[in-house]
Amino acid sequence: MNLRQKTLLLTTLPLLGLMMLLYGSFSLILQRSYGRLEQQDAQRNLQRVDEVLAGDLAQIQSLTEDWAAWNDTYAFIQDGNADYIESNLSKYAFESLQLNVVALVNSDGEILYGTGYDLENRTFAPLPASLVQQLTPASPLMQFEHLAAHHQGLMMVNGHLTLVVVEPILRSDATGPSRGALLMGRTLSPSIVESLAERTRLTLQIHPLSQTALPEMLQPILTALETGADPTTMSTLIRPQDANTLMGYTLWPDLYGNPQALLEVKLPRDIYRQGQISRHYLGWSLLGSCLAFTGGMLLLLDRAILQRLLGLSQQVQHIGRSNDLTQRVSVQGNDELNHLGNQINDMLGELQISNQKLAQEQQKAEQLLLNILPAAIAGELMQTKASVPQHFDEVTILFADIVGFTSLSHHLSPIKLVDLLNQIFSAFDSLAEQLDLEKIKTIGDAYMVAAGLPTPRRDHAEAIAEMALAMQQVTASFQAESGEPLEIRIGINTGVVVAGVIGTKKFIYDLWGDAVNVASRMEASSEPGQIQVTAATYERLKDSYWFEWRGSIAIKGRGEMETYWLRGHRPEALFCALRRGDIQPTVR
Repeated sequence: MNLRQKTLLLTTLPLLGLMMLLYGSFSLILQRSYGRLEQQDAQRNLQRVDEVLAGDLAQIQSLTEDWAAWNDTYAFIQDGNADYIESNLSKYAFESLQLNVVALVNSDGEILYGTGYDLENRTFAPLPASLVQQLTPASPLMQFEHLAAHHQGLMMVNGHLTLVVVEPILRSDATGPSRGALLMGRTLSPSIVESLAERTRLTLQIHPLSQTALPEMLQPILTALETGADPTTMSTLIRPQDANTLMGYTLWPDLYGNPQALLEVKLPRDIYRQGQISRHYLGWSLLGSCLAFTGGMLLLLDRAILQRLLGLSQQVQHIGRSNDLTQRVSVQGNDELNHLGNQINDMLGELQISNQKLAQEQQKAEQLLLNILPAAIAGELMQTKASVPQHFDEVTILFADIVGFTSLSHHLSPIKLVDLLNQIFSAFDSLAEQLDLEKIKTIGDAYMVAAGLPTPRRDHAEAIAEMALAMQQVTASFQAESGEPLEIRIGINTGVVVAGVIGTKKFIYDLWGDAVNVASRMEASSEPGQIQVTAATYERLKDSYWFEWRGSIAIKGRGEMETYWLRGHRPEALFCALRRGDIQPTVR
C-alpha cells in the first residue's frame, strides 16, 4: 500500500462515518418536516373546496337578497300579480341564474309561487314535498331574528344536495315589515360538482349522509369525524392511501348545523415524494462532499509537480465553457508557464474586443429585423434564411380606417397630416404591443392587426375586441385634443388564413385568405365610429361582449352576410335591467 492509497483510506473512512451520522439525523428531521407540510397542504386544499362552495353560496345569497328586498317582490306577496312571475321567473331566468328551486311564501306560510327546474332537461317540476313541509310558519326557515337576517346552507331537496338561501321579503330600501320569505336553491348536480373540482383543480366526491348508507370503507371516517367534530372549527381527517395518494375528508353541515354531506378529496402526495427526493439528494450530496474532500487531500500531494499546469489548464477550460472573455488566467512565478499565461491573456483581450464588435453589429441587425417581422418569423429567417408560409385555423383580423382623412389633407400641410397619422398609429402600435397582437401593416390611413398568429392563442377574438374598443377611445382622445373631425371605422372577422413572408428582399409578414377579404369588407361596409363584426366573430364573443344585430348586408364577392355592431363589454347589471323592464332586450 503506497502513500497515496493510505492517505485516501485515512481520509475516506472518517468522512464516511460522519456522513452516515449526518444522513441519519437529517433524514429523520426531513421526514417529520415534510410530513407536517403534507398535512398542512391537505388541510388547505380541503379548506379551498369549502371556500369555493361558500363563495357559490354567497353568490346565491346576494342574488336572493337582491330579489327579496325589491318593491316588485314585496307587491307580489300582497297582490299575487301573475305578470311578476311571467316577467321575472321564465326559463331564461332560471338558466342564467343557475337556479333549481324558487319559492315565494307569505307570512301565513302560504306558498304563492314555488317550482323546481331541471337545468339539464330545461323543464319545470313541482316544488318538492320535502321542501314544502319546511316552509310552514313555525319552521325555523321562516323565522328571522331581524330584518337583515337570513338562512343559508346545504339541504336535501328531492334526494339531491342543494345550496339553499332564505331571505325575508322587504321593500327595496330593506325596510319592513316582512311579508314572507324568498327561497332560492341550486342543486349540487354532477355538473356542478365537476365544476367545483375544476375550479379547485382537485379530485373530489361529495357523499350525502341522508341517503343510502355510505360505503363500508367510509364508515370509520364518518365515525372519527363525528366523534372529534368541533362546531366552531372545520373538522378534517387526512389519511394516506398509498405512496402516491393522500385522502382528505371533512363534514359539511346543513342549514341547522347538522352533518349533511361528507367531502372526500383525493390528493397527490407531491410533498411526500419531494421529501423522499430530498433525502436522496442529501445522501448523494454528503457522499459527493466526502469524495471531493478526499480528492482535495490527494491533490495536495501533487502540488509541487502538477498544480500550476493543471490550474492553468482548468482556467482555460472554464473560460471556454462559460464563453466569458472578460475572465483572465492567473499564473504565479516567473518562468515559461507565467509567459504562456500572459500570452493567453493577451489573446483573450483581442478576442473580447472582436466579440464585442460582432455582438453589437449582430444586435443591430436582429433589432432591425424584429421591428419588421414577428419574433418567431425573424428567428426562423435568421436560422434557415427562409420562412415557410403557415396555415392557421383560427385567427381574428381587424381592419381600421380613419374616416375623413382625405378631407383633412385639404386644410393641413402634408407634414402635419403625416405627423398626426403617425401619432395615432403609434398609439395603436402601443395598444397592439400591450395586448400581444401582431401588427400586419398600414396602407395610407388604414391599419391592419391580427391575433392568433404566428403563435396560436385561445383568446384571439377577445384580444381583437379589446383592441377595437381601445382604438375607439384613442381616436376620440385625439379628436378632443386636435379639434379635428377624426372618426374610425373598424371591421373584424375570424377564420382561416395563410401567413408568412414571401420574396427575398424588403421582407413583409402578410396574410392571405378569404377571412382577410371578409374582414376588409367588414371595415369598408362599416359606419364611422362603429365596429362591425361577422357572425363567426360574434359567436366567439357573444357571452362576454355586448352586441347589436345590424342585419344582413350585401358584401362584395360574398352576397348577403349577417353582421353585428360591437358595443362594448357585457355589463353585469344588464340582466337586472332587463328583468326590471328598464330596457328592452335588443341585443342578440
